Amino acid sequence: MGTLFNSGIFDIFKAMNIASVIDIAITAFAIYKLISWIRGTQAEQVVYGLVIIFAITQLSDWFGFITINYVLKSFMTVGLLALVIMFQPELRHALTKLGSSRFKIFNFTILGNILGQDVSAEAVQDVVTTLIDTLKELSATKTGALIVMEREARLTDIINSGVYLDAKVSKSLLLNIFYPKTPMHDGAVVIGSNHMRITAAACLLPLTQNPNLNPSLGTRHRAAIGISEKSDCIVLVVSEETGVLSYAIGGRLSRFVDLKTIEAMLNDAFMPAEKKSLFRSLGGGNDEK
Repeated sequence: MGTLFNSGIFDIFKAMNIASVIDIAITAFAIYKLISWIRGTQAEQVVYGLVIIFAITQLSDWFGFITINYVLKSFMTVGLLALVIMFQPELRHALTKLGSSRFKIFNFTILGNILGQDVSAEAVQDVVTTLIDTLKELSATKTGALIVMEREARLTDIINSGVYLDAKVSKSLLLNIFYPKTPMHDGAVVIGSNHMRITAAACLLPLTQNPNLNPSLGTRHRAAIGISEKSDCIVLVVSEETGVLSYAIGGRLSRFVDLKTIEAMLNDAFMPAEKKSLFRSLGGGNDEK
């Protein structure tokens, strides 16, 4: 049997070519991305359950358990349609992530090449500096804030839920928006990627449904994670209880970060690619470690 097994393995490798290797690599990458997208969501446990059911179905087929095999196959046929309905938000999130993915071999910038509109390095630096100054004061005064920075994925639905502004990013305006006694302080500010301007304020964000989060996280932090799960945006958060700074990217929240870390992260994310090396050589910011 050992000889037969070794011969079978040898035949498989012998039949492989470049196309087979590429095929396997693409499939492995797709499975890896799928796992990373569903990790920490309600869909994760369901996928584990489906894998178990699929394994039992195969075993029932091999051992000749006809009735069990028929029931399980029928369940999986109907179950797939039910899963599409149940996990429509997760599927939409996955498709959004796929549509907003960038292929680095084309060297696209995050802000450039969108509707032919480029944002200069000087404009990015001005906005980042303004945001850092604003976050410093908001943190010192323990003023709660939620700032969403749009990237490639458009946030039209989120913008439409708030008050449209189309205003220059300024410290005074942001401080006024988030001042506790103003009508718009409870919502999120959205900074559009095409012109790096405040597109809207008082915007409503979806809350994350991740059950594994720290129970102490408040609504602002859960909203930051929620919108970052559904888009490629960067979300800056200031806690009104402690003044602690945080940011969310890709459904992950980084808490207790300092201003230098945020500045480096924003410059790395939004600075035009051809300007990054020059910006760093001039001491404009440090890479996030």
